[in-house]
Amino acid sequence: MSLIEINKDAKTKVKICGLTSIKDVSLVIREKADYAGMVMFFEKSKRNIFKDKARTLIKPLKEAGINTVAVVVSPSQEQVEIIEEVGFDYIQIHGDLDKELLENIRLPIIRALNLKVADEKIVKEVQELENEDKIFAILFDAGIPGSGKTFDWNSLKKMDIKRKKVFLAGGLNKDNVALAIKTLNPDVVDVSSGVEFDDASIVGKCEEKLVAFIENARKVR
Repeated sequence: MSLIEINKDAKTKVKICGLTSIKDVSLVIREKADYAGMVMFFEKSKRNIFKDKARTLIKPLKEAGINTVAVVVSPSQEQVEIIEEVGFDYIQIHGDLDKELLENIRLPIIRALNLKVADEKIVKEVQELENEDKIFAILFDAGIPGSGKTFDWNSLKKMDIKRKKVFLAGGLNKDNVALAIKTLNPDVVDVSSGVEFDDASIVGKCEEKLVAFIENARKVR
C-alpha cells in the first residue's frame, strides 16, 4: 500500500513548526493550523526556545484547540521530562532514540527520519516503527532538517505504512505544497523555513507566506 492510499479519505492537515513568539502563535491560531511545533534544547537553531517561553506560547494554542509539538534532537531523559512538564501534546524526535528512553516517554512520539531518498535502510526503519506502539507518526524530512531542501518524494511510494500517521516535511513552501499533497497525500504537511522571511536574520514567520501555504494546502481536493 502506498502513502497515497493511507490518507485517501481525509484532508491533509497542516503543521507550522519553529514558532518563537506570540506573534507567530497568533498567526497560527488565526489561520487555524492543526499542529504547532517549537524547537527545544537545540541551541544551534535560531528557532530554539526555552521552557518558560514554551509554556507561554503553548497556553493560547491549547485554548484554540491546536496540537502542540516539542521538536528535539537526540533528547536526554531530563529534557523529555521538562517537555512533559511544560505541557506539550506530542514530542517530535530527530537523531537518536534509544530503547530505554523510548520506554520512559509518556507523550505520543512523532519520529523524524532524515533522508535524500527512501533507501533500504529507511524502509527497514519504517517497518520497525510500524510495530512500536508509542510511535504516533513517522515524519519524513530532508537530509538536513531546517535546510529548506526537498527530497525525492516519489521514493516514499514504496513504503508500506498502515498503522502510523505520515508527516511530510523538508523544503515545503507555498509554491510546492499542493504538488506534495497530490504526490503523496500525507496525513500532515509540516513547514518551518518555507514560511519565514527571505532575510534569514529575521526570526519569525512571514504572514504572507504562512497564509498562502495553508490556503494552498487546503485547496487540494
